[in-house]
Amino acid sequence: MRAGDILDGKYELVAEIGRGGFGVVWRSVDTRLGREIAVKVISDSAELGAGDIARFRHEARAVAKLNHPHIVTLHDIGETATGSPYLVMELVQGRSLAAVVKQARPGLPQVLDWMGQVCVALAAAHRADVVHRDIKPENIMITDTGSAKVLDFGIARLDGRPGGLTTIGTVIGSPIYLAPERWADGPLDGRVDLYAVGCMLYELAVGQRPFNAGTVVGLMRQHVDVEPPRPRQLAPELPLLLERLILDLLAKDPADRPADGLEVARRLAEVRPGRAAELRALADNAWALGAAGSPAEAARRLWSLIGEFARECGPDDPRTLRTCHDLALWFAADGRVPEAVGLLGELLATGLGGRQAEDAARDLARLTAQLPPRTAPVTGQLALLVG
Repeated sequence: MRAGDILDGKYELVAEIGRGGFGVVWRSVDTRLGREIAVKVISDSAELGAGDIARFRHEARAVAKLNHPHIVTLHDIGETATGSPYLVMELVQGRSLAAVVKQARPGLPQVLDWMGQVCVALAAAHRADVVHRDIKPENIMITDTGSAKVLDFGIARLDGRPGGLTTIGTVIGSPIYLAPERWADGPLDGRVDLYAVGCMLYELAVGQRPFNAGTVVGLMRQHVDVEPPRPRQLAPELPLLLERLILDLLAKDPADRPADGLEVARRLAEVRPGRAAELRALADNAWALGAAGSPAEAARRLWSLIGEFARECGPDDPRTLRTCHDLALWFAADGRVPEAVGLLGELLATGLGGRQAEDAARDLARLTAQLPPRTAPVTGQLALLVG
């Protein structure tokens, strides 16, 4: 095929805009309607067998079922003069997520928004019994208006059809994002797409992929047998809720992953980037109230904030433990020394390190000396605070 060719007397090929797998995508014009479209044609240079042609036709049937703002729209299907099938699709103006990330890593709020849109689209596809099977940044288009669209259902299969392998044992899809069950020949469902979303989320949030073997065999072993580093080990600023979601998506057993794309989208919406900074500002405001002569109010506010710190940052996070330490000091300033001593003792028992441990030990010694005779510290507070 070349620019200027007209398919079925109505689709004029203008310029090649993409090439991947066995498909070539052309910017084209529907001469009847006068609109720009994308035409995907099997590559003339590809050495294709009957299975390749069948996969292309499966794409048409799969995509034709879907009508969603975050999934590319299929308009028509046909065959060239030489018998090669082609698809006529919506022309999406924008760049692939892979191209976007190559230029600059997007901020976390944008990542959460785009991945939420992808998950809503996948939920719609899975309800129609369509599994994409090749979710990756190259197949997510970020439009010029800033939304995400899922592209290229070229290797999609109807849900329940067997196999992650072709008849000659070749894995279909990018090995970087393939779920453990994709490396075996057996029935699959939409949770293979959610695993791929987990790989992308990890990559976008942390700045590196969860698995980085240099060979396909190495990647297979990692996907099947190796747990990735916890995201917050590599990017401590990540919200705890996001880390938990990523690790759930990357569960080796599909039964341990979220049930569907809508659940993932809901959990993504609950992640609030920057919430830890907001909580720290609220804690600082509480401290200022105490310094201005209201230790009881400072303690009340800090008590209510610690649970949020624990949910956002983790119960053992230094930010959570620092707020507990602040609370103990305002307990003491309010005359509640037994509670202050008990809380500081429990904090030290968590294994505090460095400067935090030194400060807590110093304050504990000072306040213990202020305990009234035969008064025991109040214990069990830390568990109540951090849940």
